[in-house]
Amino acid sequence: MRPLPSLRGIQAFEAVARLRTLAAASDFLGITASAVSHRIRGLEKELGVQLLKRSPKGLSLTDAGRRYRGAVEDAFAGLAQATSDLLDRDAARPLTISLTSEIGMRWLMPRFHRFRAQYPDIDTAILSTYRVVDLQAGEADLALRYGDGQWTDAEVEPVLEFSVSPVCTAALQEKIAGRSPAQALAGQIIIRDAYDDWDLWFAAAGIAGFEPSRQLHFMDYSMAVTAALAGEGLMLGYSGYVDQELASGTLVQPFDLSVPTGRGYYLVYRHERLADPRVRKFRDWVLSETARAPAPGP
Repeated sequence: MRPLPSLRGIQAFEAVARLRTLAAASDFLGITASAVSHRIRGLEKELGVQLLKRSPKGLSLTDAGRRYRGAVEDAFAGLAQATSDLLDRDAARPLTISLTSEIGMRWLMPRFHRFRAQYPDIDTAILSTYRVVDLQAGEADLALRYGDGQWTDAEVEPVLEFSVSPVCTAALQEKIAGRSPAQALAGQIIIRDAYDDWDLWFAAAGIAGFEPSRQLHFMDYSMAVTAALAGEGLMLGYSGYVDQELASGTLVQPFDLSVPTGRGYYLVYRHERLADPRVRKFRDWVLSETARAPAPGP
């Protein structure tokens, strides 16, 4: 059996590869940045391979470093999982994902068949709630949270950053074509949901304080979409939520103006939960989905 290199050196390398800076790795490991650098240099000397490129702009992985990082992460994850399996009597429970009904119905479910096809042996439990679950207490393994991404209790990965623009049927678009936003919206039914960003769009369109003459309110976004599809009025389309309808032409955008909201959905999880391969696989799958074309397909 070939001798293993220094575990401390491997820990330092993994921390720098994941956190990208010596300072962040130093904070994570509880040692000085100089000690982190010393351990990595010692590891490189043991291996006879350069793992990091050092330049005035900072550190980056060499090709060998990228290959070694994957192997190291797998080894750490395997060790952590073996320990978890040894200590956790509830290891057979389903992978639990907390989310709101909107992100579940409008984003996750149209794509979820791809996750099930890729990982048919992973049992999942979808927890639909508007409450921010306690990940530390184990109420869920991962969460898709709505907000600005500023949470300090866990790892945060952007999934869906919202921009908004009104949408309606093509027939309704024809009625208001060629008019300014104020003229087009006057007399039309504005479909609203509980926490929409219509006022943000009105301000960006130069009609701050606009008061629709008629409004149709829903608590559920998917019901609002159904109303818009039925020609009941104009609703505010959120990028990522109405992609399928826009791609099919059942809904259209009558105005060119699209306004970022500064909020969206983020994948949130405790870093140590990546020791569970199911959590890692779901995390990696979600991030891969964010890179796909907007309209989900088979």
